[in-house]
Amino acid sequence: MSVNEQTPLITTVHVVPRQPRYRHSTLRRFCTIALSTTLIVVVVLFLVPINWLPHHNWNDDWDDERQGPQPWASPYVHKAWPAGQRLSYSELQDILLNTPNETKAREWSEYYTSGPHLAGKNLTQALWTRERWQQFGVSDSSIATYDVYLNYPLNHRLALLESKSRKSEGRVAGITYDVRYECSMEEDVLEEDPTTGLDNRVPTFHGYSASGNVTAQYVYVNFGTHWDFEDLLKANVSLEGNIAIAKYGRGARGVKVKRAEQLGMAGIVIYSDPQEDGEITEKNGYKTYPGGPARNPSSVQRGSVLSLDLAPGDPTTVGYPSKPGVPRQDPGEVLPSIPSVPISYQDALPLLRSLNGHGPAASEFNEYWQGGGLDYLNVSYNIGPSPSSLKLHLVNQQEYVTTPIWNVIGVINGTLADEVVVLGNHRDAWVAGGAADPNSASAALNEVIRSFGVALERGWKPLRTIVFASWDGEEYGMVGSTEWVEEYLPWLSHAAVAYLNVDMSTTGPEFSAKASPVLHRAMYEATALVQSPNQTVAGQTVRDIWSGPVGGLGSGSDYTAFQDYAGVPSIHMTFKKAPNGPVYHYHSNYDSFHWMENYGDKGWRYHTTMTKIWALAAASLVDSPIIPFSARQYGKSLASYLHAVKEKASKSGTSNFMFQQVAFHNLELAVGRLKTAAMRFDQRASLLEKRIKNENIPWWRWWQKVKLQLEVKRVNDGYKYLERQFLYEEGLDGRNWYKHVVYAPGRYSGYAGATFPGLVEGLEDGNETAVEKWTMASFVLRRPFAITSALKQLPKATSPAARAFHSSPVKQQIFSQRSSTPITTTLSKSRSTFQKAFRRYDSSLQGIPNPAAGGSLGQRLLAGGAMIGGGVLAANLLFNRETREDGGMPLYERSFLNETFLHTGVGIGIIGVAASALHRSGWSYRLMAANPWVVLGGGLVFSLGTMYGTFATHPDNYLQKYALWGGFNIAQAAVLSPLLFLQPALLARAGLYTVAMMGSIAYVGATAKQEKYLYLGGPLLAGLALVAVSGFAPLVLPATAARTLMWSERIWLYGGLAVFGGFTLYDTQKILHHARMAQRGLMTKDVVNESIKLELDFLNIFIRMVQILGMQQRRK
Repeated sequence: MSVNEQTPLITTVHVVPRQPRYRHSTLRRFCTIALSTTLIVVVVLFLVPINWLPHHNWNDDWDDERQGPQPWASPYVHKAWPAGQRLSYSELQDILLNTPNETKAREWSEYYTSGPHLAGKNLTQALWTRERWQQFGVSDSSIATYDVYLNYPLNHRLALLESKSRKSEGRVAGITYDVRYECSMEEDVLEEDPTTGLDNRVPTFHGYSASGNVTAQYVYVNFGTHWDFEDLLKANVSLEGNIAIAKYGRGARGVKVKRAEQLGMAGIVIYSDPQEDGEITEKNGYKTYPGGPARNPSSVQRGSVLSLDLAPGDPTTVGYPSKPGVPRQDPGEVLPSIPSVPISYQDALPLLRSLNGHGPAASEFNEYWQGGGLDYLNVSYNIGPSPSSLKLHLVNQQEYVTTPIWNVIGVINGTLADEVVVLGNHRDAWVAGGAADPNSASAALNEVIRSFGVALERGWKPLRTIVFASWDGEEYGMVGSTEWVEEYLPWLSHAAVAYLNVDMSTTGPEFSAKASPVLHRAMYEATALVQSPNQTVAGQTVRDIWSGPVGGLGSGSDYTAFQDYAGVPSIHMTFKKAPNGPVYHYHSNYDSFHWMENYGDKGWRYHTTMTKIWALAAASLVDSPIIPFSARQYGKSLASYLHAVKEKASKSGTSNFMFQQVAFHNLELAVGRLKTAAMRFDQRASLLEKRIKNENIPWWRWWQKVKLQLEVKRVNDGYKYLERQFLYEEGLDGRNWYKHVVYAPGRYSGYAGATFPGLVEGLEDGNETAVEKWTMASFVLRRPFAITSALKQLPKATSPAARAFHSSPVKQQIFSQRSSTPITTTLSKSRSTFQKAFRRYDSSLQGIPNPAAGGSLGQRLLAGGAMIGGGVLAANLLFNRETREDGGMPLYERSFLNETFLHTGVGIGIIGVAASALHRSGWSYRLMAANPWVVLGGGLVFSLGTMYGTFATHPDNYLQKYALWGGFNIAQAAVLSPLLFLQPALLARAGLYTVAMMGSIAYVGATAKQEKYLYLGGPLLAGLALVAVSGFAPLVLPATAARTLMWSERIWLYGGLAVFGGFTLYDTQKILHHARMAQRGLMTKDVVNESIKLELDFLNIFIRMVQILGMQQRRK
């Protein structure tokens, strides 16, 4: 009908549904859904194994900027797992037993002992060592340098002065001093021992001793222990202002010097008394070295007087590595301020004889003062002080410098980069020789590496990574190893399985070991495989002859930083002097190649025996599918330690008996629970080990092999992180560098290990507050209960590590000359249970600073609200500067939108609650351990089925509608529940940021002009396609550079964030568009369908927020 002036202004327009554009629209829709679902399934099946299954990178050319496993990496540990690669474990053992050679050990020892190698003065030895290791097959060998604070001797003197009055005209005109005895301060040059006559031999001195020039009376203080000084104070012996003469033994030198300083003494002289030599003394008719096995009278023990009870390492950088340019601390707290010098007993004789008859005799004191070894030489061991006419003149001049030291580090990369075993020995010595300390172990370490090199030549590759270390600066106070541990602490906390230390491989025939309880099993198994050199019955092994007790660790060697600071379980082993064996001249010129060849190890057999034990222990830890630890032994050891502490408490000054009983009762309960949990964990590990040996999984059931490897990984993580859980971040009272609550050096010994040190020290001081702290606060309430819980939860609760890798020495090319970079791993499971239980107080676990994290709950909520509100306001002002011209949002549209937002919030809440419940029930672990094809295929079918079922159900059929909608939300929860393995703080932040982002964008869409952003639909689909394609980049370009993969990952994360943010804007505007259509009757109002789209937007943004925040935290 034509329109003219007679046409009515108002007419009725009949609207009918649009006719289908194509025929067979139902078939077309079905095909579209089926093909889209297939595409999504393929993508997810590719992406999920990348993110959840354990991957191992085979690419040796890692780019420093690429973190995590390469997408094309095999999900298997290696194809031959659990068997060894190209070599069986028995074949590897044969190589390690048959390769070590006495001739080679002698050759290495002869080189190392041919000249001085003080810390900071042995670069040529470091270079030589690196070259040898590279020749042996450890091509990745390098030198790690640190600038540390050391001292070197300039001058010294010790003289006994006798004063005489000078008279003039019958009156005293002054006092003159005559030298009654001048100490040689040297060791005799022996014609039979060429090392003793080297022109560049090292003078006698103390490392870290104070320079000084003092003259004073002197006092004999026995061994100079804390209790010896207490006995002297009780006997009213004058100490202040006098010089102490002490015997070596029963404690570290530094502890003796520190206590003398605390009591106001002017200096201290320390000598080696034959009392410590047992039966092999000149007094008992034995000839002295070199003519016999007894101590040479002129031998002098050098050594460090650093306060090891406070902290090892560089005293100017306690707690962080000594790299060039770092700030330096005042070392006064850990270094003495009074001079000290070491002397021989030959030089001590005139000084001790001059005290005869002065002051009380040692025989009048308790049993700890008896047994001096010089009584046959007219020494009565009187205390003194010396008469006023006899004084000691002590001069000690030292040069303090900041100088480089050099650790040699060699690496054999294993298949598992996040499981590392470290073997170490120090290279520096106080003397030109050092045939026993340290170079008997240096020779053995070379043979260990040569043996592994033979295995490498035959195609062997270890399951776990091996790191070899030749430390510098150990003698001054474990300086080289401590600085290295402090530098790589985050990496060690993540990756280190164990540290195997040998300081001296042999000074005699008796095997001795100290170790963390978890390593007792490995120690016993290794010694049972090696034939003993001193068999009384044919075929006896070292284990057969060894009495077997494994001692606790304290300090005094390079395991200190690993065990007491980093929480890495450690072993320290040696062949020590027999009671009737030749005397070992510790830190003396007579610790020489000549002494070793004639007295210490005549056939060099103990060198090779130690090599075999060391190598086999390492091989067991490196190549066993399940780490050969014993958690049960830890529980047993804790129980025995607790019994000893209870006995000590009964003798202590803590008077409150009831308080003791309550404290120890709680502690006993905790240890008992730990023992039970540890026993069950060991049993599960044993059953798993049997499954590995007996199960023959066919190749086509590959997911079962991955599942088995996942179970092994979780058990190994449980073992690996067990020791770390006894670390207390605040440290021990008064010496907070030591973090271990079970092991530390004794406060008054400096060397010997103390168990439950915080508790013991509280008992010694009669401090009930400290006793309560270390029984209740720091151990009972945090440690065993948490460990017990953690061990019980291991089958069903895991998560990524909480500690970030600030720097890691081990990549695929581990100690390259470039700066060290972080290493991350996608799947790092059981440790989080431990981390949550034990490291809540650790600031390093807090991740990226969060301004809303501090303060009360109300303050945090206000801060979060301010962040979201500010974002909404800023976004609206930026994008919607023009206001709506229709008077604002109509009531119907507002109601429609609010109902949609309400359903979206409820849906997200259902997903969160359901995911949490599924996670707590163990669903997350079962989901990850099951066949991924079945899980992901079934999950996607159920998810898509419930979603399209919800879309297709009419709103009036609300029971079916909401049942399908609830099923859809539960399906999302089931698939997303593994996210709860991550830190709650990270998930909370990701949720907060997602709400802020979606709230801002949705507000922009709701307040913008009608249909302003609906044009975004096409571009967003194109962006979604680009994001999806970026996920396929690793498949399409498997040989591409890591940098290209990095950019594809960024597109996947940040591009996906932008795309789904755009979808939030588009969907909000589309909801309003649908509201208008529903108001006009053109479509049915269905807020459930609309909410599903916003839920999907929320989940996609949230997942990417989690990934981005996790990456940022790992980089930090």
